[in-house]
Amino acid sequence: MMKIYYKADYDKKEIEFEKPGDFVGSLLVDDPELQDGYEVFKVTIDGKEVTDFTGKTMLDLFNYYWKRV
Repeated sequence: MMKIYYKADYDKKEIEFEKPGDFVGSLLVDDPELQDGYEVFKVTIDGKEVTDFTGKTMLDLFNYYWKRV
């Protein structure tokens, strides 16, 4: 399970995906729920923090996983 903790419109939020590929696919649709500029402050996979992701935004996270899925 992938969990993304982010900030949108000054509110802290979180969203879950079954796997990183599902996250990548969610941003490829015409009107994605998550906006590129949302600030990402933590990502976990199966409860373990992804420490090698050093980006700041959803777009950075997309690019990080685009290369891996």
